[in-house]
Amino acid sequence: MKRKRRSSSGASLDSLLDTMTNVVGILVIMLTVTQLGVGEAVDRIKETLPEITDEDMERSKKQVQELDSLLDLEKEQLQTVKELTQQKKVVNIDEQKKMAEKLQKELQKLKEIQINIEALKKQIAERDVKVKTLEKTIVTKETELAEIKAKLAKTPDPGPTPNAKIVNLPNPRDAPKEAKAVEYICRNGRVLRVDIPLLQALALKAIAQSRLVTAQEQAVDCDKLVKLFENRNVGNRDWRIKLKPAGGVPYLILEPREGRGDTSERLRKSSALFRQDLQRINPRLFYLNFRVWSDSYDSYLVAREYADQRGVLAGWSALDSNSEFRVSLGGNLKLTCSGYVPPPAQPKAAEPDLPPPTERKLPGTKID
Repeated sequence: MKRKRRSSSGASLDSLLDTMTNVVGILVIMLTVTQLGVGEAVDRIKETLPEITDEDMERSKKQVQELDSLLDLEKEQLQTVKELTQQKKVVNIDEQKKMAEKLQKELQKLKEIQINIEALKKQIAERDVKVKTLEKTIVTKETELAEIKAKLAKTPDPGPTPNAKIVNLPNPRDAPKEAKAVEYICRNGRVLRVDIPLLQALALKAIAQSRLVTAQEQAVDCDKLVKLFENRNVGNRDWRIKLKPAGGVPYLILEPREGRGDTSERLRKSSALFRQDLQRINPRLFYLNFRVWSDSYDSYLVAREYADQRGVLAGWSALDSNSEFRVSLGGNLKLTCSGYVPPPAQPKAAEPDLPPPTERKLPGTKID
């Protein structure tokens, strides 16, 4: 069949096309006007904004980087806080307060400390001078010591001295149990035995005969007692007894008589009194106690030689040449000098033994 031809008598589309054309034209005009307005607005915004340089851009980038770093740090701290919170770690506020108070006190102390810097500098300078002086002195002494050593190295050994004496060093040890001492004095180059109890008895007898003392304990006129022993020849054939007050108390001074005792030469003879006494001494019951003055070491060494040969133990103490041989009164007589008042802390001293200050004391019952 043949297609039917469209009839030309239908509605026309021209008016629709005209309308659409007008609408498009209006839209184009509006778009153009809008673009022009936007361009002007952009120009106005650019005019109000400051000009941005490359340096500003770099600075902004750095600030952005720093902000990123701070943000990362804050994130780490936040994470740490979260972890502490998860682990239930609670901060003790009271302890923190106490720590803060303690720190404040220490800070206050530091503020109160005042250091004189100038004084410290001065002290350091003075010490530096002293140190330098000592260093110079040390160098000088070391130099002198080196010179002396060099001289000694070149000096030939002279050998033993012709008059040298061999002395055995003492070996202190306890005396035999319940052994009694036999007293000897080495003085004026002689060795002399001394019986102290006997001489004390002779002195007490002389005091009793003088009738200056009427009681065992009383204050006496010590000057009269001194004159009594000066005027009377109290003692025996070996010893002269004198009296002398010391510290408000009278004491006996024992002085060997002229020519009494054995010299070092006489000790070499069998007839010497010391060697005869040794023959009568029992080594198990007695030991020798020597008091040696500085002028009689030779006599003492000879006497010790014979004591060692006999097997009698001995001890000794050294005294200066100016030392006195002083002993107490002994017995039951307790005297003080008239007018003497003892110290309050020492109401009643018991017969003290007052050796001279230069005496080198050894243990009382030690022997060597």
